[in-house]
This record gives sequence, C-alpha cells and structure tokens, in this order.
Amino acid sequence: MQQTGGVFQAGPSSNFLIQGGQFVQNGPAPPVHNCYDADDGFKHLQAHVAPTAYASQQVGDAPKCHPNTRTAVLNAIMDWVVVAAVGLQWILWLNGAAGAGKSAIARSIVDLCLKQQIVIARFFFFRADPTRNNTKPVVATLAYQLIKSIPSLDSLITLIIRSDPLIFNESIETQFEALIFEPLRRLHKESRFMKPIVFLLDGVDECHGDDSQVNLIRTITQFVAKRIVPLIVIFSSRAESQLQMAFNSPTVDSILRRLPLDTDYRAANDIRLFLDDSFSEIKSTHRFRSSIDHDWPAPSLIQEIVDKSSSQFIYASVVIKFISSPRFHPVQQLEIVRGLRPAGELTPFAQLDALYRHIFSQVHDHRAISILAVVILSDFPYIKHICEMLDITSNDIHVALADLTSVISYIGARDGTAITFLHASLPDFLLDESRAQQFYIDKGLWHAQFALIFLRKRLSSGPKNLIPHHLSQARCNPQLREAVYTFSPANYISWKPALWSFYINTIKKMDFDDGGRVYRHQLDVVVRHMDKYYPTEMHYLDEKHDITAILGKIASEKEAILRDIVNSGRKVSFWMRSRSCLARVFKKQ
Repeated sequence: MQQTGGVFQAGPSSNFLIQGGQFVQNGPAPPVHNCYDADDGFKHLQAHVAPTAYASQQVGDAPKCHPNTRTAVLNAIMDWVVVAAVGLQWILWLNGAAGAGKSAIARSIVDLCLKQQIVIARFFFFRADPTRNNTKPVVATLAYQLIKSIPSLDSLITLIIRSDPLIFNESIETQFEALIFEPLRRLHKESRFMKPIVFLLDGVDECHGDDSQVNLIRTITQFVAKRIVPLIVIFSSRAESQLQMAFNSPTVDSILRRLPLDTDYRAANDIRLFLDDSFSEIKSTHRFRSSIDHDWPAPSLIQEIVDKSSSQFIYASVVIKFISSPRFHPVQQLEIVRGLRPAGELTPFAQLDALYRHIFSQVHDHRAISILAVVILSDFPYIKHICEMLDITSNDIHVALADLTSVISYIGARDGTAITFLHASLPDFLLDESRAQQFYIDKGLWHAQFALIFLRKRLSSGPKNLIPHHLSQARCNPQLREAVYTFSPANYISWKPALWSFYINTIKKMDFDDGGRVYRHQLDVVVRHMDKYYPTEMHYLDEKHDITAILGKIASEKEAILRDIVNSGRKVSFWMRSRSCLARVFKKQ
C-alpha cells in the first residue's frame, strides 16, 4: 500500500519504508469492508463505528476532571440529567472558552452516568483525528452504543441495515431517522423507558465544516423537541458564532439550558487545587526530588500561574506537563515558563500554541490582528478608541473578531465597551514570533504604525500619553522620522509639562539615523511651546536637555519684537513686557 503526502498509523507487525514524499507499507493489507456484503447487520454497523470517539481516553484527549475539582458544574449537569426528562429543557449546551476544560467535564459526566446506570451514548470529536473530526461516523457510533446498552434495539437496527446496506452513504438526517429515532420510537412504544437516554456530543466545534456542525445540532434537536422519547442531549463546545446561531433558533432555545463556564463557573480555586496537588506529586515522585526545596514553589508563584490561566484549565495543565518532565529539573522548568531562563530548543507551551494557531487559522478577516494589536500595545482596549485608531466602525470590529469568541470577550456597554482576553497568556503568544508564527504581532512595527496615526491626526479617545508611549517602543523608519519632524504641539495644547518632557526625552533616545536633526528640531518646537504656555515650568526640560541656546534665541526674537513696537509708537502690553523680562532672566541663567 502506498500513499503520497499522507500519514499512516500502523500496527506493530507492519514495516515502513520511507522514500522521499512516499510512504510504503509492507505487510498484510487491512480487510476491506464492502457495503454490498452486509449479510450480518451488526458487523456492517461495526465497520462504520469510530471506536476512539466513545472509548476511554485516547492519546491527545483531555483527561477527566482532577479529583475534587469542577464539582459545582458536575453537580449542576447531573442534577439536570436526573430531572430533564420531566422538565422543559431537554437540551444542555456546555460552552466556554478554548481550554476551559469542557472535554474533561464531559468525560467525567460519562463516568458519573455509567455509575448511576444511566444509558449514555457519546461522541467525542477531535480535529486531529480523521476518524472522528467529521459527522460521517456519528450515527453508527451512537447506534452501536445504544445496542450495547439496550440489547432490544439490536434486532430493530440491524434489520434496517440488512434491508438497506448502503444506509451509511445517506445523509446524516436519513441515518438518524432510520437507525436511531425510529428504533427508539418503536421500542419506547412497546416498553416505555423508565430513565432518560443521554446523548453527549463533545467538541462539536472540532467537527469539520460549520454547516455540518449546525446540521448535526438541528437534526438532533428537532427530534428531541417532539418529546416522543425521553432522550436528552448534552452538547459541549466553544461558543463559536455559527453554534450560537444554531442554539438561538426558537425551536432549540425553547428547550435549551445554557451552561457557560466563562461566567457561571469560575475555576480559579479548582485550578489552584490542581496545581497544589500536582506540585506535591512532583516533589514526592520526581527523580530530582532530593534537590527540590520543601516549600517550592512559593504561593506567589502558584498564584501567578492561576492568574495567567484566566480560569481556563489548559494553561495550568500545559505548565504542569512541562514542569513534570522526568528528563529535566522541575525548578529550572518553572523558570523557563516564567521567562527567567532561556528555553533553548524546549517548547513549554507547544500544546497551547497549537490550539491558538488553530483558532487564528479559522479567522477570515485580516483586520482581527490589527484590532488585537491596538488592544495589546496601547493598553487601552475600548472599542471607541480602536475605531478611531483604525478608521473602522464598531460593527467592523464585531465582524472581524467573530471567529475569536473562544479567546476574547466584551465587557461594558456602548462607547465604554472593551475587548478582553479570556486567556491572559494569549498576548504573550501573539508577541512571540517563534510561537505565533504567521500571526505574530511585531511590537516595533505596530508601535511605529500607531505613533504615525497619532502624529498625523488628533484622536478624541485614548490616554494623553499614547504618542510618547508608542514612540518609545517604535521601530524607526523614514515615514516616522518625517512625521515626528513635522509634528506640531498645536493639536495637543492640553499636554502638561511633565508629558512634554516625556515626549522629548523619548525623541532624544530614538535613532533616526540623521545625526540628531529630528531631535534638535523637536526640542526647539517643544521649548517654544513651553515658553508660550508654561514659561515657569521650563525646569522639566533643562534638567536633561541643553535649551540655553534656544531660550537665548527666543529672548532675542522677543526683544526685536519689543523694539519694533516701541519704535512704531504703539503701546506695549503688560503681557509682552512680563514675557520679555522672563526671557532675559532665563538667558542669564
């Protein structure tokens, strides 16, 4: 068997010869299932099942919840399972940010249902596994589990398969109706189910294709809404836009319970418990435990990880996985995580980075990165400010960020609405080229771009110090040099002396490769502005800049003006005389 550009997973008896771009497998070929030879309906069904989608945890899957954590949300879901069939809400949508621990919660729910002898058929989508990243095997996998849990369904389902061997080539709606809904209706009519049957579909957002995700939800919920069979369904996913729209459908919304982890079940305490237990295990089992201090890590370091997790379990779990590696010293690994030690070839956040890159790869609006650059680099995340900076509307912002609802959120209302990160670690990712790759936000380049915007037009929003803030971190270029050279204080009369000092100090440190021409010119501009509006506050400048010559020139110009006025016989105002006296004083100093 050969394949070009593909990936094979082989058993231990297989041998591979890799040559260039081709993978050559030597060994017995796997049996080919032919849908036309379906004399045994159950075997035919098995051939279309995705075992990894419902079996115990697979490689790469999220584990079940750490002991004694997520108890509030687990209790809430199990309480709903017990009473849902006699209530109004037969659908539950567990949603939350990327890495919030939804799959861990879902796996724990499966265990709890099995312990209570509640029939639960489940399907765990996983984007990296081609056997379960699409809807094709969903019906067969659920039907197989139903037969194993309710043997009376065997004859009903397999009879349909024998009569129509090509049923698995039909649409998912047809498959659900023929192999699940109709058999459940018939069996329930003959002998009523005493307990509700639970369907759990985790990671719906990891199913390939937005339309497939929505169609899956619609197909199942339309049947559940009829309340013919006590079937209740748990969907677990990120709150992606297309999924929000599917669950907002009046038919679905009327029987839906929403369980948002981001707002209702803050996980900081659970994350701290997980970290405490994990560090204790590392100190008692690691090969380097003898050289680890008993009080390591300090409570402040654990809190630092909790804060960085932003109530999302993935950050804490990735950190622990990296620190607990048996090949390296845990103390040094934690220093790498905190940026206190070079990582070298190690990749502390490889799993988290892969998740972030996947999320950003789904973004279709190129303005998203620009918007996030404003939020991160200006430290002023308000929508009104972003609109002014990028010359876009608030609707443009919502559209551009529509594919990032799993990592960003909005707080406030109207002009006070701000963009916030559901993952405190996301800015670190975006500002690190080795991690973000094509989604990298280059600080020097973006600070220069934002400085240009401020220098060329006056904005009504944002802190007053954003020009020197951006300039102090900008990468110099010809456009920025020209904009700084021609910058006039006229548009920023409200700046106070300390801010003008900050501005000119920043210009002095910038390397425009012009021998200091821009700095000298701007120093002259700022001194003249200060002389006009804050003559008694000139000490803000003369402490770090040589302004004697400029003040002398200003004094000479004023003396010349005064002489012209006197010679012309016009009266000299008190303001002009006082300013002239002040100029002479500064000239003597």
